[in-house]
Amino acid sequence: MSKVKKVSAAVLGASILLSAALPLSASAAAAAPVQAGQFQSATVDRNAKGQLVLHWKTDADLGAAKVYWSTSPDNIEKNGKLLARTYTKFGGYVAADPKPGYRVYFLVKGGNGDTITTAERKVNLQGAFNFRDLGGYKTTDGHTVKWGKLFRGEELGHLTTADLAYIQRMGIKTDVDYRTDAEVNALADPKIAGMSYVRTDEGNPGAGYNLNDMIASGMLKDKASAVAMMVAGEKQMVDNPKFYKQLMELLNDPKNIGLVQHCTAGKDRTGFGTAVILLTLGVDEQTVMNDYLLSNVYRADANKAAIDAMKKQIQDPDVIEALTALMGVQKEFLQAGLDEMKTKYGSIDAFIEKGLGVTKEERANLKNMYLE
Repeated sequence: MSKVKKVSAAVLGASILLSAALPLSASAAAAAPVQAGQFQSATVDRNAKGQLVLHWKTDADLGAAKVYWSTSPDNIEKNGKLLARTYTKFGGYVAADPKPGYRVYFLVKGGNGDTITTAERKVNLQGAFNFRDLGGYKTTDGHTVKWGKLFRGEELGHLTTADLAYIQRMGIKTDVDYRTDAEVNALADPKIAGMSYVRTDEGNPGAGYNLNDMIASGMLKDKASAVAMMVAGEKQMVDNPKFYKQLMELLNDPKNIGLVQHCTAGKDRTGFGTAVILLTLGVDEQTVMNDYLLSNVYRADANKAAIDAMKKQIQDPDVIEALTALMGVQKEFLQAGLDEMKTKYGSIDAFIEKGLGVTKEERANLKNMYLE
């Protein structure tokens, strides 16, 4: 994932005030001539006050900038609204949420006409921590994954009424659930108008294990045992990829554009599915890994609360370390899956074609549908 260098709050605030005070005059343009160049990356984060903080990076001073917003990621400059006029050299802009209760996408346009689209990666929900957009990632051939078309998430049964309305307004068409029968029976997905629900492979019976069983059996005796379990699980998803074959078939159907795939925590089965999607679209392995590891960021508070509760019942520190490893993600987990693709099929591309059954024509179609 491209990393945008953080601008200090003081500098960014001063820049914003300056941009508001200065008109976009000919003299200002002369003082900062527009150079040939382009946007390299852009991000949006929500601060503690609920404001949206945009950051962008360019390879040159692109002069004056216009910031547009819309509740749709498509044709933002044409169909959206102008939020602000500023300068690309400031590197960012802070604004109140222009439409609370809706997902918002932004387009920043430089004075030389170059543009970049961006949005919050994390979807702003109260009942889900790890629900996020796969848009904005660059491919190795210079394209970008479209915003608002591909999402990853966790169990949806804790979504609030406001969350459900928020998601419905996002226009997600298909909900792909990787969970086992036991998981679904414990917390079924809510029905959302306009969204079709798909159980992978017509339901996943699962292995029937729970944490208590694994601890009692010695499967989770320490951190090393947990890591070994997760590594084996990643390899198994490569060796038996039936759920992800189905995912690729769903993605190739235009009626499913606007798809969320999820499991319980949204990190392992969903993490592998996300990796498969991004790799198929041509995103490089390091970016795919960075996205995978973001689950540790978004699930940090929930995982800490769960571990703190477990410490009251489990006194063995080795088991606590095992559970901590199990609840997070590590580079070793996904890397085991990537290595298994290469070992078993010769390359990731060969896994996509032979393991997942994605033909060259279908892969080209996926790129045409989900890249810009």
